[in-house]
Amino acid sequence: MTFAILLVFAMFAGCGGDKGSNMPPPGLGGGAPAPGAPAVAGVPGGAPAAEPEDPNPRFTILKPYFKDFLRRPLDTKVNIFRTNLDRFAPTVEIDADPEQAEVTPKTPLEYYDANNYRLVLIMSGTAQAKALVIDPRDKAYIIQVGTLIGNRNGKVTSISATAVTIDEPGYPPIVKTLESPLDEMERELQAVQEY
Repeated sequence: MTFAILLVFAMFAGCGGDKGSNMPPPGLGGGAPAPGAPAVAGVPGGAPAAEPEDPNPRFTILKPYFKDFLRRPLDTKVNIFRTNLDRFAPTVEIDADPEQAEVTPKTPLEYYDANNYRLVLIMSGTAQAKALVIDPRDKAYIIQVGTLIGNRNGKVTSISATAVTIDEPGYPPIVKTLESPLDEMERELQAVQEY
């Protein structure tokens, strides 16, 4: 047992010793550099020291990012996707004076639904076909291809000898057919007979 205690004491005494007594304390240099020591930049009589090579070549790739990491304050939140988000984020240019879309005033044909208009007459033998429609208040209007009609932005697309086609965006086309006078007479006769 005494042998083990002496062995432990010898190890501690041999490790610590007076190892640092040959060297001056750091920062208090003795003046001239030791004969085998490399020259230090900024010391009179010494050549500028060359930058030592990096032992790991992969570190040279990470070196600028690592320096930025060391400069960043500790209390900032890190967003690892920020550089990629900045690169792919779309840029939106906002005009200082946005142009307002010109709204054309509504014509009397645009107050009612296109289904509420009644087709009365078609003039199809002329250079440009025209039709006569009557609104729910019994007011007559002449329409032609391209005329806006209805309150859902409807537009007259074609006028044939017996029908008018109205297209409304987002809705099926409306076809107004001209009723023959015989149909009207039959309805009137049936109304009289029922009376």
